[in-house]
Amino acid sequence: MAKYTMDMVLEYAKVFPENADMGDPDGAQWQQKIANDGGQYLVNAYFTDQEQIDQLVADGLQTVILGNPRIIEGNAEYGIGKYLKLKRPVPDVIKTFENKGKEVEVNYGGAPGVVDLRDPENKRWWSYEEDGALGNGTKAKVQFEVYSRGAGVRLINVGVTELVEYVPQANEDDELFKVA
Repeated sequence: MAKYTMDMVLEYAKVFPENADMGDPDGAQWQQKIANDGGQYLVNAYFTDQEQIDQLVADGLQTVILGNPRIIEGNAEYGIGKYLKLKRPVPDVIKTFENKGKEVEVNYGGAPGVVDLRDPENKRWWSYEEDGALGNGTKAKVQFEVYSRGAGVRLINVGVTELVEYVPQANEDDELFKVA
C-alpha cells in the first residue's frame, strides 16, 4: 500500500456527509448498489502534471480495471484534463490487523478529512455548514492510497487551497416546481 498527496483540481466533490452520493434504491443497477452499500464519498481528482500519472503508473497503478480506464479523460479546463475517480464508503469499514504484536484498527470508510489550507498558518477543519460545498475547479492537495498491487485506490483527505464556490445548476423546468 502506497500513500500519495498531490496538487489536484476537483470536480463533483461529494466529500461531506451532507452531500455524499447515496445512490438510488429505485435507480439503475449501479445506483442501487451504491444505495445498498450505504453510499459513497466521491471526487473526480484532476491531475495538474503528467508526471503525477507517470509516477503512479511507475509505482504499479493498474491503468485498466474491469475493462475500464483508471485515468479518465475529462474536462480540459481542469488541470491537464485527466482525472482519477477517488471514492470511500460512507459507512465505517473497520478492519483489525496485527502490527508488530499489537492489534491495530483501521477505518477504510467514513468521511474523508477535509481541511481548509487557504491560510496554511491557520489551517482548520472545513465546515460544510459555514464554508459550503466545494465547487468544480476547486484546487486542493488530495491524499489517497493505492492498494491491492495497484488495483484499488481510496480517498483519504482533501486540503482545500483555492475554493471555487459551489453553484447549483439551475434548469428552466425548476420554475415549474416552485410553490410560493
